[in-house]
Amino acid sequence: MIPSLCHLMVDPNIDVREIAASTLIVIFWHLGENVLSSIRKRQLIPEPKFQMLMTRFNEAQMNGNHVSSNTPTTSQRTGRSSRRSHLPQKPLLTPRSNRGMVGSRKGQLLEEQENSTSVPSWQRASSVPAHKRPLIVSAKGSSSAGSVSDEAFQRAFTEVPKCNVFSSKQLKDQISEACAVLENTDLDWSRRMIALKTLRSVIIGGGLDYSDFSEEVREMQAALLTSVKDLRSQLCREACVTIAFFCERLGLVMVHVIDALMPTLISLMQNSAKVMATSAQLALQYVVKYVCSARLLPHLQTAMSSKSKEIRRNTASLFLMALTLWESRTVEKNMNIFLECIKASINDADPETRRTGRELFMQLDQEYKKQADMLYKALDPSKQRTLPGFVSQSSSSQSIISERDALPISQRNAAYVLHKASPSYYSGRSTSDIDPGAVRRVTNRTVRTASKWGGPLQQVNGTPSTTQMRTSAAQRLSSASQKFVSSLRRVPPTPTNYVRSQPGSRSSSPASRFPARIPPRSQMSSRTKIQIDEPEDHASVSSDSFRFETMELATALSCCASSSTTEKKEGLKALFTIISSDKQVNEMDLKKIVERLTPLIVEAAHKLLQPLTDTLIALVRRYHEELNDWLNLLIPKLVNKCSTEVLPSNLEKYRILMEAVRTSFDPEKQLYAICKFIRDPVRNNVSVKTKHGLLMYLHDLMRGMDSAPSMNQSEVRQAVSKIFQWVDDPKNICLMAISEKVVCDMFHLNASDFTSMLATFPNDLKDRLQTIVRKNSFCLSTGNGINTNEARVGILETTAQINDFVDRRTGLPISSPRVSPQLINGLARSPYDSIPLRRASREDQSGSLSGYILDPQGFADDPEQQEELITKIGEELSLHNQRSEERQRAMSVLSQITRDNLFSLWDKHFKMIFLLLIETLKDSDENIRRMALKLLKEICYAQASRFNEFAEMALMRVLDACTDESKLVVTAAEECGGVLATHVSSATCRRVLLAIIKSDVGEPKIHIAIKLLTKVIESLSATELELILDEVAPPIVDTYNYVSSSIRKESVVCLVAMIMLVGEEHMAPYLSELNKGKQKLIDVYVKRMKGIFE
Repeated sequence: MIPSLCHLMVDPNIDVREIAASTLIVIFWHLGENVLSSIRKRQLIPEPKFQMLMTRFNEAQMNGNHVSSNTPTTSQRTGRSSRRSHLPQKPLLTPRSNRGMVGSRKGQLLEEQENSTSVPSWQRASSVPAHKRPLIVSAKGSSSAGSVSDEAFQRAFTEVPKCNVFSSKQLKDQISEACAVLENTDLDWSRRMIALKTLRSVIIGGGLDYSDFSEEVREMQAALLTSVKDLRSQLCREACVTIAFFCERLGLVMVHVIDALMPTLISLMQNSAKVMATSAQLALQYVVKYVCSARLLPHLQTAMSSKSKEIRRNTASLFLMALTLWESRTVEKNMNIFLECIKASINDADPETRRTGRELFMQLDQEYKKQADMLYKALDPSKQRTLPGFVSQSSSSQSIISERDALPISQRNAAYVLHKASPSYYSGRSTSDIDPGAVRRVTNRTVRTASKWGGPLQQVNGTPSTTQMRTSAAQRLSSASQKFVSSLRRVPPTPTNYVRSQPGSRSSSPASRFPARIPPRSQMSSRTKIQIDEPEDHASVSSDSFRFETMELATALSCCASSSTTEKKEGLKALFTIISSDKQVNEMDLKKIVERLTPLIVEAAHKLLQPLTDTLIALVRRYHEELNDWLNLLIPKLVNKCSTEVLPSNLEKYRILMEAVRTSFDPEKQLYAICKFIRDPVRNNVSVKTKHGLLMYLHDLMRGMDSAPSMNQSEVRQAVSKIFQWVDDPKNICLMAISEKVVCDMFHLNASDFTSMLATFPNDLKDRLQTIVRKNSFCLSTGNGINTNEARVGILETTAQINDFVDRRTGLPISSPRVSPQLINGLARSPYDSIPLRRASREDQSGSLSGYILDPQGFADDPEQQEELITKIGEELSLHNQRSEERQRAMSVLSQITRDNLFSLWDKHFKMIFLLLIETLKDSDENIRRMALKLLKEICYAQASRFNEFAEMALMRVLDACTDESKLVVTAAEECGGVLATHVSSATCRRVLLAIIKSDVGEPKIHIAIKLLTKVIESLSATELELILDEVAPPIVDTYNYVSSSIRKESVVCLVAMIMLVGEEHMAPYLSELNKGKQKLIDVYVKRMKGIFE
């Protein structure tokens, strides 16, 4: 009997396992230790379950509840309740009062579990010892077994060990210690649970009172991510509780951490363990409720396309919460995502998700009626009828799919009823003879006809022949839509192009099938508004009334892939109409269009060139922002065709197309795309004519650029080297003149970056480039408004761009020693010169910001106020070595709006702010320099991605500040450098820091460069470090032999960091160059670090 009972201990049914366990406890009670030792020796029960059984048996012995040894009678064996009378009762199995940290909260929750008829969760067979299982999880029903409630989350928020924080250092130590424990997955899970509770207790103990806390939040990202990914459900639940608590207390401060945690939390919602799934769901509810940021939406949008119905169902609920709770400004900016996900929810296969989708639509209709109308019209009629307010009709004449029928009753007026009853609405035709099969046959036959496209818009968006069958489209397209089609085409369509069919014997003539006019706006409901009176509103007919179908786009693309020139031409006309219509093409369809048009550019015949050019021009002018990745293919192909074309008419078409590309796309992205093509050894094997065409395109592009892109990029450097490799070839001698123009254009656009780039070239190429610039210094390059003769003054001055910018902002007098009078007069005016400096009543009469009162809520919602304030701040920061107090106040205000995420005009003003702060690092006042470094650090925290363009300049200036005379400035510079090293591109940081380490710039700079390189290395993964070991390790091994002890010490720390990541085996070849004493010292440090982690 005992082996059978032991086998039942692993039964899938929880009731069977419980009864088997209780029966075995009775046997242990009567037969003693012999049975226990026999079961353990024969390993009849898995060890975790045996330990659980032993715990319950020990509890029974401690409580002294003796089980009667009398043999049950026959009557006692007849019923389940009688048999259970001899089993240990539930009070016998009550957890100990000193269980973990929950002993003080048994109370009411424990009583509910003891009195429940279902099996308590802590009594289940589990690998977790019974005395360690928490009481948060409830199991009051089979459907919700193991789920976590919101009340349990709220209780768990404050059930933490007491922790008082009395200083910033203690705060950092507490958080660092907890994070170290959480990131070490080899430690016992109970220690990691305590560490998670410690993170919550830090906030409860007063951690929020310290300004450094927001900086420490990012340090928790890796620890929280590791905890959420843990396979142990209790640890995962505790991590979700901690995340929810932090979101509730910190709000938007958590946005960067949540951005990294969202994918993991979303994937947890489908976990088979209810504890983990419901914990993730609750955590995400807190995230959406308290972290109202648009950065969450892409993650939720991706989740809506998940294969798991649990994920889609819960994501739809999160969208409903966001739509209800978030500010209107945030929702409106991301309305496309909301509309797409609401539509996906309504069309979902899961009934629960569809119900949530209908609730989403109701909420949208209450708050944003215009967008709700647009979404309503984009839905299938069958889905429209499921929305609230729809009443289906039963008569045959009313069973046609009609947008009017789909209107909520509250939105129908008397005019609609009168119009609906009119015969003209049915276009003179009985609706009872419409056969769906006939519709499909007529549609297919129409598509296959020789002039299948007719007028492009009619076929793609519904020809008269197919539209009469699609009655919803027939109500929208009439003479107004035909006029709009005519306005889009190069040649107005003739009536003979229309393909008409008359299915059914009772069909009337084609002319009578469509209403003579569409009722005016006042006679229609809000969901079927159509303007036909105003010519400029014709475009809205396409935008608001219908969406081209994927089937029709696929047909157009298949025609473009046909071997027939005629079909290709028709397909291009259809694509042109689709692109030109007001309806937005989604990203996936754009990709299909691009993939189809790219080969046509190469193989375009003379007959296809006109429609191809029209289609491409329409595409790049409308969707250039979505097609930046296409530039790398598009520009070289166009240049190649233009360079090899001989027919003047075709050549002119290509030139017009290239001009449209040049003026539509971002010039900086075009520059980088061409440079990538030039440096590519596989793709750049082209003819001399194509090379000349590329350089000419580059020359024309840079002449028209107003802004100064970053020239000191790897793509640009390698492209310049490749261009002069071309020039050195005797076959390419004709490229000499145009290549020199391109070099001069680069210098004029960004003298500072170009000069920095020169330092990376070999000496012969460097001298050659300098000679070219000097030789062309008297030639005018008016593309960016700068005279090259004037720019020649600063040819080797690395800070030319910054000084010029500041000089233009401050209006220096002609006698300023920093720049020549001619340079001031010749420079282009800054865009800020034309902005009047408005002084609000919040400022004092002297124009300073000392009396400026900032209203956070009003300021965040008022772009004009932001523009006014940032202009004033820029004006103050431009006054170098003057008005120190006012500049400190200006930086304080800028720091406040940066920390609190109140400033939204970074796209426009980031470069100006950055350059002014870099220039401020040269100020004579040490307090100003220190404050500028702190502000740079805060901006890097908030806008890290924007620093990538200026990372090299920022690092160089911060390293310069590390040699400052003031210790406070040096400390601020080291902190700023540490943030830059961990937040901007690691490749850029590594390149700059290694260049400093290998140079002879002085010990202080080399010391701090090694220190920052260590931070960069610690932020990498083992795989990433292995790939760059050959680049990183040898210079650090060399500095280990340095004379200075401080540099040697930092070198040891850096080498130890590498060993801890990749292991001693990978580092052995590099360390073999050191003597045994130094190797032994490294081993000591490695052992010490391993001891700390253990």
